[in-house]
Amino acid sequence: MSRSEQRRSDILDAVVGLHIETGQPVGSALVSRSLCGDLSPATIRAVMVGLEHEGLLLQPHTSAGRVPTDDGYRAYVDRLLALRRFRADTQPRELRRHVERRLQRHIGTPAIGKALAELLSELTTNVSIILSPSWDGARALRLDLYPKDGRRILMVLVLEHALVRSGVFHAARDYPPEAVEQAAALLSERLAGRTVAEIRDRILPGIDAAVSPAHRCASDLATQGRELFADFEEGEIELDGVGRVLEQPEFSDPERLKSLIRFLESPRQMRDALHRLTSARAEGIAVWIGAENPVSGLRPFSLLCAGFEAGGRRGVLAVLGLRRMPYPRAVSGLDVLLGTLRSLS
Repeated sequence: MSRSEQRRSDILDAVVGLHIETGQPVGSALVSRSLCGDLSPATIRAVMVGLEHEGLLLQPHTSAGRVPTDDGYRAYVDRLLALRRFRADTQPRELRRHVERRLQRHIGTPAIGKALAELLSELTTNVSIILSPSWDGARALRLDLYPKDGRRILMVLVLEHALVRSGVFHAARDYPPEAVEQAAALLSERLAGRTVAEIRDRILPGIDAAVSPAHRCASDLATQGRELFADFEEGEIELDGVGRVLEQPEFSDPERLKSLIRFLESPRQMRDALHRLTSARAEGIAVWIGAENPVSGLRPFSLLCAGFEAGGRRGVLAVLGLRRMPYPRAVSGLDVLLGTLRSLS
């Protein structure tokens, strides 16, 4: 990189960093101070004008300083990610130990999503979104049936990793208690040791109702209780840090606030956005900045995410915040969690 290119990058990085910190347009004098006076304000102003012509900076109004555009943030973030591999082991050892202690007791349990959300929000000071690993591969231990009043029957599905799902369903006809008891034994025998996906797609549809009253009851309840096996493949969504982000002055704009709330209230939209972003970048951290985002309501924001594995299952870590989020801290927080998860898997 030539000296003039290095100077250009240094000034752009300084403007982005100062704007992230203050939320205000950045002037040449402030940039000069942040660079320890190595460049005069006049030289910096000339470079900033050039960066504005390139579409990397914007002057909100005459005589104001400059703010980064989406392209300016993109250039800054791309350099940050390019340098990331050289900083993989720079996180304080005590921080890594703290994160490991917080996570190790939750690996392989349903609580991993909540633990990751809390830690990622603390590490990044932004909204954390965790798409927990899918439990589609979890194996069933047993299915218990408990007759209630009328034709209602409580079904309790017990899976490995202390997962339990239950629901009350209406049988198609009256079944004697012994038929329900035999149906429970039949279903438990067929389900035990099978994954959720196998049960949903092959076992439940394969019960022959014509064999006996117990088989008829089991087939009826298998049909009724299919929803116990639904949504396992989606993974649960955990959020943390929303209140911390809402303290930023940008949320005095009600439209910005509405956009964020609408997104966070839509699990389907969150899943779709995270899957699209991680599939676009199979490895490492993927980033959407402002107008790059195909989710129109998220264009005032930035979203960073990365896939991870826990207990042999894949999930997604994501950080959502304003376009002027502290990107170095967000990337560092993701790296700490990704590294810890790899060491614990």
